[in-house]
Amino acid sequence: MDEILLLTNGPGELSTWVPPVVRRLRERLPQTRLELFLIADQFASGQERHKARELPLDAIGERRELLRRLLSRSHKRKGLVLMLGGAPRDAVLLARATGYPAFSYSFNGGNWHPQLCRFFVDSQRTQAEALRRGADPRRLQVVGNLVLDAIAEAHLAPYIGADVLLFPGSRPFAARYLLGFMLRSAELMAQQKPGLRFAWVRSRLLPDAVVEEALAAGGSRAFGGVSARLREGWLVSEHGLEVRVVDEASRYSAMRQAKLALTIPGTNTLEMAFSGLPAVVLLPLHKPELIPLEGLLHWVGMLPGGHWLKRQAILTAEPRIAHLALPNQWLGERVYPELRGVFGPESVAQVGLDLLSPQQQEHVRSRLQTLEAWPGAEALVEAILNHPH
Repeated sequence: MDEILLLTNGPGELSTWVPPVVRRLRERLPQTRLELFLIADQFASGQERHKARELPLDAIGERRELLRRLLSRSHKRKGLVLMLGGAPRDAVLLARATGYPAFSYSFNGGNWHPQLCRFFVDSQRTQAEALRRGADPRRLQVVGNLVLDAIAEAHLAPYIGADVLLFPGSRPFAARYLLGFMLRSAELMAQQKPGLRFAWVRSRLLPDAVVEEALAAGGSRAFGGVSARLREGWLVSEHGLEVRVVDEASRYSAMRQAKLALTIPGTNTLEMAFSGLPAVVLLPLHKPELIPLEGLLHWVGMLPGGHWLKRQAILTAEPRIAHLALPNQWLGERVYPELRGVFGPESVAQVGLDLLSPQQQEHVRSRLQTLEAWPGAEALVEAILNHPH
């Protein structure tokens, strides 16, 4: 095998799916060239390349390098293409240009593409969805959940010492508008339950400039957010609450020790679920036009007058989504409370305090244990390397 070309797009996939697969490929094929293409989308922070440099890769490319590879159309080597997040058509196009077989992994059965050599999924649930969408059963394989591999392989940091974790996310738009909002929710929780310890899990994908904006609370003050200042590993909120700053690399240790998280929808809800951590999932819609979307509507929203169309589309679509958090979607119930629409920090604080009760803690943790999941990196790597190329 001369080379393996990997593609990914979102911060969640880069943090959880990619690392366990890359490490196994490097162990199995130490001489094979591994290149990762970062297909940045509207959710990107601009820091993805820095995070990817932590992995044992030979090259990291972005859209420009991918386009160059697509245009070169060289078929002189032996290799394969593996999509770990993104539109499967990109993997298929790269496979055509190189002559390599294309593989893809997803939690979403709708990401099947008829020109994939093999479509890997996390569970029988996703397999059934893919079959309903017309996937070829001969090219469909359940391997397991890569998030569990990421959790199992993480180095556990020493004692964190926090009861409540704040996860405003790794996406700049979310951090700008939610860090101050979550800090105010934490202040209110601390007023009602003194002694609670709080921590902000800071994503490495957030640029310093975005963090400064978030701490100034310019975006969140209009709907209840507060400012804060950094002081030697702590945030000190506007009204004096001290919140420990935890590096993203220690997030799994923090999740295992904490009792509650305040978070937004995304892969992190799955990391919390597999760590047994109850969470409150937030989707504030005070300014829905600022939320990045997948597909054409996002770009329409950037045109003159497009903000209004985007806002209306989001407000119309939101009630039709039964569940936002992945654990809720997979279990078909609101195991994690979800707050949506226009609400204040007072509502978040009350729901959070309710979820800290021993009865609610026990209920949520017991339901999370029923999630269908097992590690999948080993099976995925074994399948692509043993596939007849």
